[in-house]
Amino acid sequence: METQQGAIQQVSMQDLDTLANTAADVLAQVRDAMIEPHPRKVAPTFSSAAIADLCNVNKTQIKYLTQKHDLPAGQKQEGSKAKEYSLQDAITWVNAIAKRPSRPNGTDGKVLSVCNYKGGVAKTSTTVALAQALTLRGLNVLVVDCDGQGTATQLLGISPEQDVEIEQTIMPYIHGDMPDLHYAVQATYWQNLSIIPASSGLLAAEFAIPAKAMSQRGFRFWEMLKAGLQPLRQDFDLILIDTSPSLSHLTVNAMIAADGLLMPCPPDALDFASSVQFWGIFSELVEGLPDAKSKRYDFISIIYTKVQANEISRLVKTWMKQAYGAHINGIEIPDSTAARTASAQLKTIYDLSKPDGSAEAYRRYKDPLDRLADYVLDQLAIAWSKA
Repeated sequence: METQQGAIQQVSMQDLDTLANTAADVLAQVRDAMIEPHPRKVAPTFSSAAIADLCNVNKTQIKYLTQKHDLPAGQKQEGSKAKEYSLQDAITWVNAIAKRPSRPNGTDGKVLSVCNYKGGVAKTSTTVALAQALTLRGLNVLVVDCDGQGTATQLLGISPEQDVEIEQTIMPYIHGDMPDLHYAVQATYWQNLSIIPASSGLLAAEFAIPAKAMSQRGFRFWEMLKAGLQPLRQDFDLILIDTSPSLSHLTVNAMIAADGLLMPCPPDALDFASSVQFWGIFSELVEGLPDAKSKRYDFISIIYTKVQANEISRLVKTWMKQAYGAHINGIEIPDSTAARTASAQLKTIYDLSKPDGSAEAYRRYKDPLDRLADYVLDQLAIAWSKA
């Protein structure tokens, strides 16, 4: 650290402690300012046009369908003829009218893991937005936060450091204190969307899992999460696992537990190179895991995120198509001011009842996320039909 006299002052561990504590206090104040009062996050509301869009009907049919099916009529907004619908109203409408694919009775829900070797690729924001979008398509969804940073937990209205005890994460199950993960499921502010939260204490899993493997001969450490989630498949149509930006023990567990894999990846040369390395290392790891080679996924999809309209992006997309072939999803989620605006408020685009800023930027960012949700729902329907 340079002083006014130009001398270099050494930084002690106590200085680092002070820095960490000061930074934590400032972040806590920022979070409190953003998410007060309790409950910290509230679900968005929906216009009649948004309800019509979710149900694939014309807005002029809303009044008729309300009476015919005894559906929520919405609340009139003060000083306006327009009506406002709650999230619960919207989901009720979707379940009654939309005729979207649903899980057949007696069929287990599916598990989808969202993974990438690098941070900053829109992995977590895509995971949470996808979870929200799929509830708006009639599904009951669980997000499992396997990243010690707890960003998915934060986006779903729970502060990882202030509101999450280690006993509420997957750690009691990892330590063998619980038979499965039912105990850790929490409801969120968003209808039909639950979470198993994370906090920094989750980092202990990277020591606990190999320690257990060393102490128990023949212990299949890579299938721990798969076994813990199995009973929850009856309760949820889709279990979405948000992983850390690494190939940690938990990430490998998440990938082995999954029926499908989704990799958000910006069309950037370094991000592309990192993704290639990720798949190569995972393939090598699987070689050493008994029976893992015989695993089959319903689908693996790589989607373009943070796409910029420039020549570099177009070039790297060409490389990615050559590398990943049919696994490349044609959906492109742009690098967007709408995404950054929502993120700055600890929200996703689906948390906004109306555009916060440019309506065009909002639409350009939300439309591909809607298409991604439709794509995933179609893949689930195909898999359920084969079950």
